[in-house]
This record gives sequence, C-alpha cells and structure tokens, in this order.
Amino acid sequence: MRTAIGIEEIDEIVRKFETCTIERSNWHHREHLLVALYYVERVGVEHAIEKMREGIFRLLTEAFNVDLTAEMPYHETLTVFWVRAVDAFRSAHPNSSLNELADEMTQHFDKELPLRFYSRELLFSDRARETFIEPDVRAFEPSALLAVGESVNSH
Repeated sequence: MRTAIGIEEIDEIVRKFETCTIERSNWHHREHLLVALYYVERVGVEHAIEKMREGIFRLLTEAFNVDLTAEMPYHETLTVFWVRAVDAFRSAHPNSSLNELADEMTQHFDKELPLRFYSRELLFSDRARETFIEPDVRAFEPSALLAVGESVNSH
C-alpha cells in the first residue's frame, strides 16, 4: 500500500532542493512535481517557473557538479510544461489540501504525459531544451491536460 505524501515530506524535499542538498539519486520526476506544486501554491505559476529554472540550474551545478558547458540536462520546455500542468491540476481541485494534491498529482502525471502534447522530434530538440516551445500535437489547455492525465492514470 502506498503511503500518503505528508506536508513534512514536501517541506523537506523543497528545503533540500533550495539548499542543494538533495542527492542526485533522490531527484526524480516525483520530486520535481512536488517542488513545482509547493512553488505554484505559494508564489503562482510564473514565479514558480522562475524558481524551478533557477533551482534546477543551481542543483545541477552546485549539488550534482554538472559541467553545463559539456552537457545540458536542463530542459526549458519540460520545466514550463510541468509547472503549468501542476498549476492546472491545482486549479481544478481548489478544495484539496497540498498533501491531497500531491498524492493525486503524482499518480496522474507520469513522465510520458508531455508526449501527448509534443512530438518526440520537437520535445527532444535542442531548441525545446533551450527555450519554451508550445506543443505541436495538442494545444496546452488545462481541460485537455487534465483529461489526458486522467486517461493516462486509467491505463
């Protein structure tokens, strides 16, 4: 049985993200989503995008010792997509607590979700990595995103 996500766990993940003390082996899709949810809830979607971008760059260079001149694991389009997805999910569930949102969201949003909106060619292009690109398969509308997220979860 899966354990519910508690506020303390979310706070701890965010603290480790902000202080660059989270280990690379513990920085996965789920943790990205939880940090994004925390920021969207507290500072809104646009500032959440900025905080995620800045935080991921700091994490890559300070905690993971990535030489960004040699490799670039950061992906702008995916960062913006996921923060917007989190915001749409939060907006669709206005009466849910942060931990309820975290539980539901981490179940609905698997890593393949962006491929319902983007072609592989566009999503994995250098251009999409460097700057945000709008989807080319399906428009990013909150209702479409939530319907796709729920259909992904039901498979």
